[in-house]
Amino acid sequence: MRTGLIGWRGMVGSVLMERMRTEGDFDGLDVSFFSTSSPGRAGPNVGQGSQALLDAYDLNELAGFDVLLTCQGGDYTKSVYAGLRSHGWKGVWIDAASGLRMDSETTLVLDPLNRDVIDAAWDDGCRTYAGANCTVSLLLMGLHGLIQTGHVQWVST
Repeated sequence: MRTGLIGWRGMVGSVLMERMRTEGDFDGLDVSFFSTSSPGRAGPNVGQGSQALLDAYDLNELAGFDVLLTCQGGDYTKSVYAGLRSHGWKGVWIDAASGLRMDSETTLVLDPLNRDVIDAAWDDGCRTYAGANCTVSLLLMGLHGLIQTGHVQWVST
């Protein structure tokens, strides 16, 4: 699957990149990097050599990818996502921003807390996924065991 990463230089994206490098997630992955500010410049080398950064606003370029993973932020998502889908793109959109969290077509990702929900959504054809709020995600992952065993009924942050 052709995978495009957008927003990989910011705080969230750089942490994701480091984890993906550490876990070997780039091995065998056909990945390209997009930029909203400097398309054409050299992109990062994740073991496949450095390629020129692609234009993150070019819907035709984006539509050539099976998976788009973005940590670019809600404004970017709002400016690109609907247009890409209206162009007929049927790929997988994975987003760290809040822009699509409440959309009925979006599945929230709180793995491992809701892995069964993610798997069921995938099986049902869901192709839009978004991370939950960072504070909530960290809180729920930290309390996952207590929630699973019924020791925590509800949480207020």
